[in-house]
Amino acid sequence: MSYQAKGLQAWLYQRLTGAFMALYIVYFIWVISFSESMTYTLWLEWFSHPLMNTATGLFIIHLAVHAWVGMRDIVLDYVSNDSLRLLTLACISFFLIIISLGMLRIFFSLALTIQA
Repeated sequence: MSYQAKGLQAWLYQRLTGAFMALYIVYFIWVISFSESMTYTLWLEWFSHPLMNTATGLFIIHLAVHAWVGMRDIVLDYVSNDSLRLLTLACISFFLIIISLGMLRIFFSLALTIQA
């Protein structure tokens, strides 16, 4: 029973994070497509707005969760050695955490740049 619940939970995470990322990408493309001229100043103001900055932060977190669930399932299915599986999952999680924190630092520093 618990294995099915975890499988359902992973499936739900994949779908919810994928749906949020799809909506964010559609909105992002829509804004870029219909803006007359996207200069650096407008780009900076757009990304430093609290709602866009929060949505971008959530996008990065959702991207990391989406990637983690997908890679975890692949590793659990195809790596049979337990110690190699643990090492692979640790490396993947370390990589995703470092990349996500770096991306969050970049995007949240935009809000500080425009306010200063």
